Amino acid sequence: MSSKLKVLFIILVLFGFFCSSRFPVDAQTVPSFPACSNPQGSLIVSYNNGTHGIVGDTKIYSGSDSVYSVTDTTLIQCFCAEDGSGIQTNWWKISSLSQEEIDTLNNLGWVFVPSGMPWGLVDEPYMAKNSEYACRGGSSTSSSGNSGGQVLALAASNSNVLASTGGSIYLLFVFLAGLIFLGLGIFLRKFKRPVY
Repeated sequence: MSSKLKVLFIILVLFGFFCSSRFPVDAQTVPSFPACSNPQGSLIVSYNNGTHGIVGDTKIYSGSDSVYSVTDTTLIQCFCAEDGSGIQTNWWKISSLSQEEIDTLNNLGWVFVPSGMPWGLVDEPYMAKNSEYACRGGSSTSSSGNSGGQVLALAASNSNVLASTGGSIYLLFVFLAGLIFLGLGIFLRKFKRPVY
């Protein structure tokens, strides 16, 4: 067997080995949240009036504010301004999410909160997402009943799953495989004999 064929055989075996390797695939389900127009869960705290902050927003708001514990990892904050406009904040305790999943949620409009303590919650990381709703009269305009989204490799509409499909190790492998095949092509072309 010629040296060119030996090199080609070794490269193909290595490529097959790497292709058969399993790359990590994680999936997290984005929880659903009830709407503030029909709050559910246990009322943790409620203020009939006063000034309040909304995560991800530097403004100070005046009105009422209530926080409900929906599950052990989800809460909703229902702020109602004096003019009847409302802001619902969905709080999700995210101790099991990877940095890639957190980044994906950020791209979908969620805000990363490293500790819930400044917001009166436990000292754990949270993701929070705001949406508007009509809290006094009128119908709700909230889109927060289900705050999932399509993420990375998952393209199903209205999905609530965060999928992490390999990450940077996989991309590095694909890049290196491309370089190897480019080098192999240049190497084989160098020894190509003209056909007469």
